[in-house]
Amino acid sequence: MNRRIGSTRPEMLETTFPSRLGNPRVMVAVLLMMAFGRTVNAGTTTEVSTLLALRSAVQSSDQTIIMKPGRYTLTELPNGSRDIPCSGSNNTIDLSDVYVAVPVGTTRRGYITISGDNNVFRGGVFEDIYPSGLDDVTDFSAYNQNRSTLAKGLNGSAVLSVSGDDNTVAGTKLTVRGSFPYGYGSIYGIGADNVYGLDKRCGILLKGKRNTVDGCEVQQRAFGHGIYMQSPADESVIKNSLVEGVMRPSKDLYLETNPRDLPARSDYKIPPKDDRSRGRRGRRERGQGRSAIGSKNRDHGRDLGTPIPTDTMIPLSEDGIRVYSKGGSVTVENCTVKKMRGGIRLYLASHATVIHSTAVDCGHTNFNMPSRGKIIGSIGNFAYAPLSDFRLSKSRQEIELTILPSPDAVGSHNLADVQGSNHSIVLHRSEGPLDTNLRPIVIHDDNSTIRNETEYPVILQPTASGNSVVSFGPVTDLGNNNTITRIQQPNADRE
Repeated sequence: MNRRIGSTRPEMLETTFPSRLGNPRVMVAVLLMMAFGRTVNAGTTTEVSTLLALRSAVQSSDQTIIMKPGRYTLTELPNGSRDIPCSGSNNTIDLSDVYVAVPVGTTRRGYITISGDNNVFRGGVFEDIYPSGLDDVTDFSAYNQNRSTLAKGLNGSAVLSVSGDDNTVAGTKLTVRGSFPYGYGSIYGIGADNVYGLDKRCGILLKGKRNTVDGCEVQQRAFGHGIYMQSPADESVIKNSLVEGVMRPSKDLYLETNPRDLPARSDYKIPPKDDRSRGRRGRRERGQGRSAIGSKNRDHGRDLGTPIPTDTMIPLSEDGIRVYSKGGSVTVENCTVKKMRGGIRLYLASHATVIHSTAVDCGHTNFNMPSRGKIIGSIGNFAYAPLSDFRLSKSRQEIELTILPSPDAVGSHNLADVQGSNHSIVLHRSEGPLDTNLRPIVIHDDNSTIRNETEYPVILQPTASGNSVVSFGPVTDLGNNNTITRIQQPNADRE
């Protein structure tokens, strides 16, 4: 049976009976269901042509829901109902060639939720837009002073969240805009330890089991994560997807001289955490956009912390692909993360495998993994942060990475800080001439096997012992009981 919803009056149902077997979009939906192994009643096809009709349809189960291609705006839904709550199960929701604009400030929460099970949410371009027509933020002073239609987040929630099990989000693109503050990364704190108030907006959140993100794109233009997993998520799969943020030179913060600008209010210093922890009290006392703690510290000349550096790049968003504590296991395959705070940041996962993925130009680290994590055939650089920082010294990792040269690297970081023990690490070099920016690979701990096919030097710290290092680049051994073998330049015939 076919149902057409929303063609004229979205609150009415019109039943029609002509065959849909020749409709190519129905055939695509059926093939998609077969490809993902979903058990969906393909005999029930629901066509919708308004957001109100879509909102109603996705709350029922066992359907192929097809939305009419076109451009829509979330404000077509009534205030208080501006979301797409996919609480039904066993649905294929086909949003091919559908574009939805979401004016910043018109909804206070994430607007796509998949709480049902065994759904395929396919296609759709969802773009947060500024009502003023602003696209890229360049005047961060003016931006952060407009808290209603510019610097307006979603109270930390994600645009698209999946709390049900066995769902697939495929081929969906999100452009995420609107947060406060924006333009300073995490300098002024994140979570409860923020100074000036925080209103984040994230991309995709997975909180269910066995959910997949496939062929999606997140253009992150707000402070928040791109794709992230929280408890009770488990067995998550992220593949064929792109997350991209924006970097900003740290020296540009010194150009913000308006007394209301956050860099000016903080005396161009990074607040220490003990000041950040009082941020909530300051926000309760805030007047005219100024927190009490920010005003007090400035007026009394109190030292807020270390000066904002002038020689680094600041990531304006959080992590590209991130797992939180108790966020379960994850597989990341054929994904790319660019210009986020952390690239593929999985060190808190119960288990993680990264296959044929790329993380470049990120601000704090490009990769990190949990104990026994695996990186296979992947690529990274060290332009603004280490290739990997081995967060919390997680051990027994198996890593195979190709290092991209970073001739214009800024900041004082090493290429990598290998912490934790019993790793098996292979570092390949990319094609092309030898790099001249020879930042070191620093080994801190014990009993790892490291094959360095690159020109970058290896330094074993005094704390390093029992490691086996095979390296083309020079090796400095300050530790004890390490075995060092030098090799010729690999891939010389490709230079």
